[in-house]
Amino acid sequence: MYQAARTVAASSSSRLHSPVAWSRKSAQEYYDLEAGESERTPLLYAGDSSRAAFRYRAKLSADHPKRVHPVALGLMVALLIFLLLGVVIGVYLLLLTVQRPWPVSYPFFLVERPAWWQYPVALEATTLDKMAVTDVIVLHTGSEGCLDRTNCVRFLQDTEHTCWTTRQDHIPYNFLIGGDGVTYEARGWKSQHGFQELPGQNTTLVVGMIGDFTDRQPADVQYAELKAFLTESIRRLSLTPHYRLHGAVNATRASNDGAALYNQLQRWPHWKGLVQSQKV
Repeated sequence: MYQAARTVAASSSSRLHSPVAWSRKSAQEYYDLEAGESERTPLLYAGDSSRAAFRYRAKLSADHPKRVHPVALGLMVALLIFLLLGVVIGVYLLLLTVQRPWPVSYPFFLVERPAWWQYPVALEATTLDKMAVTDVIVLHTGSEGCLDRTNCVRFLQDTEHTCWTTRQDHIPYNFLIGGDGVTYEARGWKSQHGFQELPGQNTTLVVGMIGDFTDRQPADVQYAELKAFLTESIRRLSLTPHYRLHGAVNATRASNDGAALYNQLQRWPHWKGLVQSQKV
């Protein structure tokens, strides 16, 4: 009896001095005696947490088989942005190759033909075969100038009337620019000019500066409007960016006809000199 009691006491003492105590709650779980039986040792449950997370991710993949990985989605978005940026840069470089006539943009004012046309029959003229012409000839009308729309419109109407009654033809200019800084449409961008004595009827636009500019310069607003007209013609694809700018010499007039105008235009880009004409 005494020996059995000593054996039981020794067994109990060894359990008390052991670092880990046996839990009565489960035959498979151990607890840290220093932390007490209520805290579980983290190392014993790390594996269970990893397995639970793996099963959760596997379940998400099974529920969404076509789901795009966030990293792949980010790469696709970045690639799309780079492609769009490349397109924008390419368009910008292409625009830089187009030669612009002026470093700044001038406002363009246009009065179309119906605003001054007073005849029941529409203007009829041969259509230009080419969408964009290559030459522009600038003339002065050799007449009195006009400084407002009323007088400029009257000049166009009188010119049309004179041309029709004398030679059964319409006003020969494609456009006229008045001293009011406004462009007036005559035959327009898509019809051949009516000057038989000038070259390139199918490749040339003829612009008339209303007034006599042999001894005096046109108004600054007329020069500005001429620049705006050239820029607008290019924008409308009715004039090549590499156009040639000319004046015209009339053999029936004084040798200095339009001298003041042409002395200024010869300083402009694209100026290619004067062309000969028997009568303008």
